[in-house]
Amino acid sequence: MRTLRQYLFTLTDPEGLTRRLGEMGLCRDATGQPAYAVGNSAIVFRVRHDGRLRALRCFLRPMRHLREIYGERLFERELYLYTSPTTGEWVDVVLDEWIEGETLREAVHRAASDGDRERLAALAAAFDRLALAMVRDDRAHGDLKPENVIVDPAGRLHPIDHDATFLPAFAGEPSPELGTAAYQHPARTAADFDASLDDYPAALISTALHALAEEPGLYARYGTGDGLLFTPSQIPHEASYREVVALFERRGMAVAYRIARLLTAPTLRLFGLGELLREAVRQQTAAERAEASDEGPAPELFERGGLWGYRTQTECIIAPLYDNGFEFSEGLAAVLLGSTWHFIDRRGRTRISCPDCEAVKPFRNGRAQIIRRGIRSEIDPAGREFAI
Repeated sequence: MRTLRQYLFTLTDPEGLTRRLGEMGLCRDATGQPAYAVGNSAIVFRVRHDGRLRALRCFLRPMRHLREIYGERLFERELYLYTSPTTGEWVDVVLDEWIEGETLREAVHRAASDGDRERLAALAAAFDRLALAMVRDDRAHGDLKPENVIVDPAGRLHPIDHDATFLPAFAGEPSPELGTAAYQHPARTAADFDASLDDYPAALISTALHALAEEPGLYARYGTGDGLLFTPSQIPHEASYREVVALFERRGMAVAYRIARLLTAPTLRLFGLGELLREAVRQQTAAERAEASDEGPAPELFERGGLWGYRTQTECIIAPLYDNGFEFSEGLAAVLLGSTWHFIDRRGRTRISCPDCEAVKPFRNGRAQIIRRGIRSEIDPAGREFAI
C-alpha cells in the first residue's frame, strides 16, 4: 500500500523523479494547499505539465489491467515514489486531461439547495444521455456514482476514475472492487464482472435526478447519506423510494416511473433499461427541437410485454410505457400509469392528470367523462372539471 503522505512528499519537488514526463509542477488551491482528490484506489493530483493543466493519477495499491484501460495515458514505472526519506520505488501513473468543473454530486447539492428545478432537469437530461451510451456498449465503468462524474462549464458530463472498468477481454475474472454500496445493486459480488455493472447505478441516479428536478426539497429530507436519495438495500421499503414512485405516477412521468420500478429487480442486469433511456433521450430531443407530431393520422394503440404504447405503420411514436390506454381522440389519449389516469398528447407529454379517478373515457365534443370517488363529472382539454 502507498500513502498520500508519500506522494505529497515526492510531488512537492518531483525534479529528477520521473523517467519520461520531465518537468511537472504540483498545483495548489486557493488556500495554498496541494490540489488533489483521494479515491478508493488512487489519488488524482492537479499538475501543470508542458504548460497545461493535467490530471496525474497515482495509485494507492497495485492495479491490474491498467494498460488495457488507460492505453497510452499510462506511464509504467514512471514516478520514483519515496517510501521513506531515503528509499523508494518506481510506480505507475496515468497522465490525463484535466476536466474543469465540479462533480455531479456537488452540482446536484448546489442546485437542490437553491431549489433550481431547471438546473436539476438539465442535469437529469444530460445524465440520461450519458447513461444511454454507457449501458448499451460492451464495457462498464464499474463504479458509476455522482462523485465519479464531472460536470464541465458547458453542462457536459465526463465519467472519471476508470480503475474498475470491465472490458470484454476481462470476462470470467473477478471484479477488482465492488463499487460504492450507495449506488450498487445489493446483490453484487466479486463474481459479478460484466457489461451490466452500470445498469443499476444508472437507473438509481437517473431516478434521483428526475425526482429532484420535480421536487428539489426531497434532497433536504433524504439526501443526507452517501446516496442522493436512496439506500439500495432498503428499496422498495424506504419512504424516499415510495414517495418518488408515487410522484412519477401522479405526474404522468412514464419513463421515469418505469426506470424507478426497475430498481426492485433481483438481478444486476436491468432488462429494458436501454430502451427506456433511449425513450427518455428521444423525448428530450423532441422537446428541445419543438417537433410537431399532431398532424396527420393519429398513432394507434399497441401492446408489448404487457404495456401499451402508440405507433404508426412505420414507427413507434410513444414507447409501451402504460398499464392501459385508449386510442387518441381529439388530440389526446387516456392512459393508465400505475393506478393513475392521465391524458397525453401525440408527443407523449402529459396534458391532464386525473388522480383518484377510478375510470375515464375518451374526449368527445370537447369533453371527457371521469369518475372520481364514485362521482361522475366531465373535464375539458384544459383539465377544468364540470359537474353533470
